Amino acid sequence: MRTTTQWSKWCLSQMVRPGRAISTALLAAISFVLAAVASAQSHPAASPRVLDAREATRLLLEQVRPEYPAVAHDNYIQGQVQLELMVGTDGHVRRAHVLRGHPLLAASALNSVRKWIYRPLVTPAGPAPFNTLVKVVFDLHETDRTKYPASPERDLAEQVKAPKVIARSAASPDSLPMCLKVLVGDDGDVIDSTLVSGPTPLFSLAERTVARWKFQPARWGNLTVPWYLDVVVPVQTEDSPVTTATPERQ
Repeated sequence: MRTTTQWSKWCLSQMVRPGRAISTALLAAISFVLAAVASAQSHPAASPRVLDAREATRLLLEQVRPEYPAVAHDNYIQGQVQLELMVGTDGHVRRAHVLRGHPLLAASALNSVRKWIYRPLVTPAGPAPFNTLVKVVFDLHETDRTKYPASPERDLAEQVKAPKVIARSAASPDSLPMCLKVLVGDDGDVIDSTLVSGPTPLFSLAERTVARWKFQPARWGNLTVPWYLDVVVPVQTEDSPVTTATPERQ
């Protein structure tokens, strides 16, 4: 995990060409972020209730089971996907985010848990949203372990052609770089994002920005597959001009 200083040096190196001076506007943007962080710390927003797995399971009304991805099955990929869910006052999943898991399994898990329905959490103040953690297990149930390759995930990774950006938001001197790990679906859309480094208050802006980018999905042979990709996302602050997506140079 990078420190704040390491994050600043690395992200700025991705966004600012060597020898190019950092603009006054960018310094102002950084100051804006630091002020936002300080404000968030001194005035924390009300958070949804946090339920453990047992409490949340008691409220679960409809559970859609994930499909085992064929590419994962054929390459002996198995294991757990851990997700964080935010459930609204109506019991529907409002947000699902992958905390850990192989990209093939994570994409399938996301597709299923987003369809889960819970009984609303009732509190003395009325229905309330809640967060909970979910583990989705993918098991091949193969008793003869001698059939398994020694390193199936590494073997598959060596065969996959990683996704790449086709068009992204143009970076201006006034934008602030955010480093994200995105899960690009087999159709080229971003289906999940994780903040690697950068100010947390700007993560939602970075997430919305990268969702508008165009990606070429990862490929395993002739098949497109979900895969992770680290990207640097320029975020426009309130005082920054709006930019549009531009084609990536080949």
